[in-house]
Amino acid sequence: MRLLPLAFVFAACGTVTDWSEMRTAPMRLGECYDGLVFVATHDGFTADMTACDRGLGRWQSRWRERQLGLNRPGRYRLRAEVMVDEGSPATGWPIRYAVEQQKVKDLGRSDDPRDEDWSADGQDREREMILGAKLVRRLAPKAP
Repeated sequence: MRLLPLAFVFAACGTVTDWSEMRTAPMRLGECYDGLVFVATHDGFTADMTACDRGLGRWQSRWRERQLGLNRPGRYRLRAEVMVDEGSPATGWPIRYAVEQQKVKDLGRSDDPRDEDWSADGQDREREMILGAKLVRRLAPKAP
């Protein structure tokens, strides 16, 4: 019975993120972060500088809009983290990333949605797979 109030706290946190992960080759943290930023920006994502922190290894893009079926607006963004506490220059760095999606459910708000009109719509697995392949080519250990 004591845990019941916690259910409301966790429900307010939003959706659970199912991260995709990869590990880099041995390199300095700065090289790893720069490689992540290079891949993300060349894949069309624009940094949301208020949510990025090089020292903590966090990078997040701005929302990028697109049209879904029935002329419904949708948007997506990339969230990525270099797990600085779990890697080192000698062993490489784990990176986790996810492409979140949102959509406007109320077609009456489709022309001019407000922030509260957007709701979670899972993750874009195809974009995650493409981004992951690019990260591996840029940052993963090379085959001998």
